[in-house]
Amino acid sequence: MQSRLLLNLFLLLLVIALAAYLLLSQEDEQTASGQLTTLSADEITRITITHNERVISLDKSSDTWLMLSPIEAHANAFRINTLLKLLETVSHADYKAASLDLDKYGLASATTAIELNDTLITFGITNPINNLRYILINDTVHLIDDHFYPLLSSQTGTLVARELVPASAEISRIVLPDITLHKDSDGNWQSTAAISSDAIINLLHEWQHGQAFGVHNYMERQSLGTIQIFLANTSEPIAFEITDTKPWLILARPDLDIEYHFNLEFYDRLLKPGSQPPAATEITE
Repeated sequence: MQSRLLLNLFLLLLVIALAAYLLLSQEDEQTASGQLTTLSADEITRITITHNERVISLDKSSDTWLMLSPIEAHANAFRINTLLKLLETVSHADYKAASLDLDKYGLASATTAIELNDTLITFGITNPINNLRYILINDTVHLIDDHFYPLLSSQTGTLVARELVPASAEISRIVLPDITLHKDSDGNWQSTAAISSDAIINLLHEWQHGQAFGVHNYMERQSLGTIQIFLANTSEPIAFEITDTKPWLILARPDLDIEYHFNLEFYDRLLKPGSQPPAATEITE
């Protein structure tokens, strides 16, 4: 009985010693550190995203994010803020890059990266066991939750604002397929069709505040009509092509290589001022 007790005690001490050794070894090799950088989102004014051959440049001006390349457009503020959360994401483990074969982790010749001001973060492969992604910052490799790579590798349109016209812009003329509206020299709206002032106000609101459920890369289709939106103090209109109305409304900007997808109810809201909208078609993305 005494020998069995001693054996159990020995095994217990062995397990404790082994656990302590593994814990200390793990702390030497990898540390569950806090945030990846000391930067805060408020400090970031420039973002450059590289994925394969595509480069997206974004710039913050007066608290508004603008896409400068590959197209010039207002950026999707919600998705930019999502990207900036990368600064405060937790590093589950970190390793000195010099001690690793970076090619093994997809970091030696990585094709996806984001630069926040002057801080470059390179994205490698995911760990097949825990699905965490390897990233490289300066001379350190980190393992993080894989929340950001899908957004970095998505279409350019994913980072474009879902509004057709910036809310701060002043519309001076709208040319729709069946009706033209313009602001006269006295600042009053005139129309080629008999519609109420409330219908005009609602139309202006929809064009400035209505949001597409998705923005995608442009796909060439037969044009079903052209729309021109003139802004104050500009001579060239913003031109949209109507390229689909079933099962949803698609308004394309071929000049920017993007297109906006709307629920079908927006057909009347944007193109038929004063008419009753059809029942909404639920489209999610």
